[in-house]
Amino acid sequence: MSFITISDPESVAWRPKEQPCCVKSEESSISGGQLSDGSETTHSTDSSVEEALDDSIAFNLLSQALRQSADPTGAVSWDASTPHSVNDHVDKRIYQTPVSKAAKATGDSVVVPYAVNITPSSPAGGLPASHSYQSVSTLMSPASAERPGGLYSGSGAAFTLTEPRNYAPRTSGMPVALLSEPPPRFDLSVALGTQPLQPAVGNGGGNASRAVAGSTVVPFVSHSHSPSAGEVFALRSDHLNRLTGVPAGLPTLQTALQPGNFPFLEGARQAAAVNYGVVKLKNIPFATKRAEVIAFLGRNSKILNDADEPVHIIMERVTSKTMDAYVEFVTLDEANKAVEKHHQHSLSGRVSRLGDRPVEVELSNQESLMRDLFPLARGVVWNGVTPHFEPFKPYEPWGNFKGFVSEEEMVMLVKHVEVPHRSPFSRDCPQRPYECLISTLKKFPWYATDRITISQRRAIFRATCELARLLTRSIQKQDDPINLTVQLRRRLLNTAMKCPGFTPLMKDDLAYMADLSEMEERQFNQPRFASCWRHQYGIAPKPGMPLDVVEWYIAVIREQTQRDVTARHHAERNCLQEKSAETDMYWGYFWAELGYAFGAGFDQMTLSQAADAEFTAIERILARALPSE
Repeated sequence: MSFITISDPESVAWRPKEQPCCVKSEESSISGGQLSDGSETTHSTDSSVEEALDDSIAFNLLSQALRQSADPTGAVSWDASTPHSVNDHVDKRIYQTPVSKAAKATGDSVVVPYAVNITPSSPAGGLPASHSYQSVSTLMSPASAERPGGLYSGSGAAFTLTEPRNYAPRTSGMPVALLSEPPPRFDLSVALGTQPLQPAVGNGGGNASRAVAGSTVVPFVSHSHSPSAGEVFALRSDHLNRLTGVPAGLPTLQTALQPGNFPFLEGARQAAAVNYGVVKLKNIPFATKRAEVIAFLGRNSKILNDADEPVHIIMERVTSKTMDAYVEFVTLDEANKAVEKHHQHSLSGRVSRLGDRPVEVELSNQESLMRDLFPLARGVVWNGVTPHFEPFKPYEPWGNFKGFVSEEEMVMLVKHVEVPHRSPFSRDCPQRPYECLISTLKKFPWYATDRITISQRRAIFRATCELARLLTRSIQKQDDPINLTVQLRRRLLNTAMKCPGFTPLMKDDLAYMADLSEMEERQFNQPRFASCWRHQYGIAPKPGMPLDVVEWYIAVIREQTQRDVTARHHAERNCLQEKSAETDMYWGYFWAELGYAFGAGFDQMTLSQAADAEFTAIERILARALPSE
């Protein structure tokens, strides 16, 4: 069986074979609607019906001649009267015809290749081999016919056509009956194993037929798993399950605000005023170290744990001059025993010395320690570690309370480290500014939240960050490996992380500087996503509260505030949405509910006022989100 492949049968008009088929070298060839010089060819759509009929009759005559000339073997025989020889056409399988009478009048012609081939043999009972190679001639550019040795050139050996790689794969002799079977039924019960496989009956025999017929299409099964209610409850904490284990799924407002369920508190209120026993050491050397003070008191003295920072070497923050030293004991009796021991040594002629100086040891109290640690605090009377503030004196402004520390003190504390050659006292003991900051953070009366402003806390935090950065750099550069050690840096960062006055966001910055892991942050009562607590200046997570309970309350606040903003007027809503692009939205529009006005008034706002505003905003949001009894 012979066949003819035409590159573009719809656009080609055939003419009788007695017409010459030669192509002048100077004439242009058309392939895919383009001339040889690259310009596009426009086929005429104004051909008459007569031209179409003549072309159709010519094509039919040519097809009939080809069928009559075919011999039983499948080869094509040609009449000797044909103007072209068999070798020129059968082997090359290329014929050229003009496009239309308009082209005939101008002498232009196109190359219209078509392939004549014999049907390849196929295995018994199987599919014929791939015929993809027969269309290769239609993909060749006609311009190659004019090149010597090209596929369409008039000279050269007969070319060999091969199929592209991985194109129209063969069936490897598989019987046609296998592929004539309809696809198996799409049955989910078979895929899930609830029904046995039912083999289908195929038309063709053989093992291959039974294998194909017995197979079943396995449907796509999604691996996404939606946890059940029991699994969700198992992953939650018991506290959250009790809180949300109601038919409505949401607790009432009264239940959510109960102290046992409400997960927030005023962070600075966590500081407790404890009156420990105190021993004072006078006339100590300027370069006295903390380890020397502990060794001076002896190993049997019951001072506070090292984590509680019992030693306080007083330093003037402005001049960096070393003053007296205070040591805190577990009880007042233990402090009295330590003082009696040194007095007995003095009576026996053994003067207590620290370095090359005789040291006076006396029993002191927390009032003296707090006065020396915060010398610029005016208008305050210390009762142990608890401050009592004097009434405001309008005619004596110098005697009124302005703060426990000033911003200038914190700035000078950093300058002693940044410019040590200008501080003669700090040059001899470079660790003293860091120890002074540790004592300040440890003994600062954070519980007096109605007297501590946002700006004062920010000054302390900025000094803490700067000193931590400078100490890290000094350790890396090995400026003073004896005094500036990794242990000093750990003490500073641990004290800062335990500071109740710092917000979760501030502690997150310190944790980043200390390179703490998430589990290490949990030891300091840090919540998850602490970096998103950007507008919480007074509240903090309650110690011991499960993390999922804290996040559940935050989720309720976030979703309710988003609903509230959506319900507002479009102008106000657009304004809030534009501002939200500049901040974190983990808490939703909680910042819009607060309505803080940043400026001088915000800096002078106390921690107590900030916590009050935040608690009030949370209660308003929960009242809109949760049902009431």
